[in-house]
Amino acid sequence: MEMWEWRRLAFRSAGLLVFVLLITIAGNLSSQKSFWQKENGSGQTAQTQKLSNIEHVEAHVMKQDELSRLGEHYIEISKTVTGQAISVRLDNDYVERTMTLTMKGASVRGYGRTSIKYHGGDGNFRKEEVIKKQKVSQTHKTARFTFCMNRIYEPELLESEDACYIVLRRPKEVYSHVVVIDAGHGGDDEGTGSVDWKYREKDSALKIVGCLKQILDGTDIKAYYTRLDDRDISKRDRVRLAKDAGAEVLISVHCNASDAYDTTAKGVETLYSGRKKTTAGNLSSRQLAKDILDEVCETTGRQRRKVIRRDQLYLMHHADVPVTIVEVGYMTNRSDMRYLKKQKNQREIAQGIYNGLCKSLQRIEK
Repeated sequence: MEMWEWRRLAFRSAGLLVFVLLITIAGNLSSQKSFWQKENGSGQTAQTQKLSNIEHVEAHVMKQDELSRLGEHYIEISKTVTGQAISVRLDNDYVERTMTLTMKGASVRGYGRTSIKYHGGDGNFRKEEVIKKQKVSQTHKTARFTFCMNRIYEPELLESEDACYIVLRRPKEVYSHVVVIDAGHGGDDEGTGSVDWKYREKDSALKIVGCLKQILDGTDIKAYYTRLDDRDISKRDRVRLAKDAGAEVLISVHCNASDAYDTTAKGVETLYSGRKKTTAGNLSSRQLAKDILDEVCETTGRQRRKVIRRDQLYLMHHADVPVTIVEVGYMTNRSDMRYLKKQKNQREIAQGIYNGLCKSLQRIEK
């Protein structure tokens, strides 16, 4: 074999060796990633899971004898071509108070404001009391109807051969209990943090609320959330959500912090206001705070501090329903911080909040 042939063979062998090494390293990294995902539960982790305040409502095909399902107030959107197959979906963004009906299909064309009709059970549907404004937009095969609502509704989407119907009902007409869950802070407002500032209050509160949502989604309690992602939301809007939804209680999740020179403070505490007397049935803000504190400490085994009266906080002073802030632990304390950062423990805290909420809702029923 000539020298140049030996050199070419050597170069090819070296290249093949490098290729094999790269494949091996990639495989190991993939295995490590799969193991990490298993350790943190199947599917998406709490750190990467995407949650949204937008609720998707699928259409129910309505038969002729189901006209009674339309109820007292509904919006009718006539189809421009009847009998044609189109896909229909309604997105309800309750935080922004908007509903968007999307129609897709080859027959979607010729839509406009005249396609929309409003119906009331007594024949006096005052559109301006329900809808602030509306918008119709259309592309080649898609038509969108966007309605900006004055209040929060739980819509039902019905479809017949010649029209789509958005049935408008208030949350309390649909659910036996309605609550608002607030993840404290968010966006530019980071709240407090751990001593090294590696962990921030806004993130910890959001993770706990995400765990609480997983629990509440499987119950008959309707929960609205002030935020399910890292966004700025004003205190006024947090209170307004509870009012517009007709909620029975408002629970705000926070983390605590002590003085920079004293990191010994630890444990769980809840806050309430005695300045504004808000009750629902037999439930007061103080009793709500006590129920949440008792059950969180019972479920987690964390140190129980106090139910504390705080009259000057915005949520406490402006909410028209029983409200409490639950401080789930001190981020400036090593023991509490070690507990707060683990996903398993975040689920425990959420379970405790849920247990306390159920105890409080039973007081309303009495």
